[in-house]
Amino acid sequence: MKNLNIILSSLTALLGLLVGIAPYTFAKVCKMASMHCHAVTAPTVLVFGIVIFVISAAQTILLWKKR
Repeated sequence: MKNLNIILSSLTALLGLLVGIAPYTFAKVCKMASMHCHAVTAPTVLVFGIVIFVISAAQTILLWKKR
């Protein structure tokens, strides 16, 4: 069961990275700097992706050490 938790936590960290880079790579936002999608949404998604990655990576490390 612990191995499954480590695997799922690692996958969540990877998905956090993908969420963070999504607005800048494969799900591009509009190019106009004054638009809400470019000025607010893209940086917010980036921050949440980084937060998801950091929390999941920390959880993976803690689970790995407990193993």
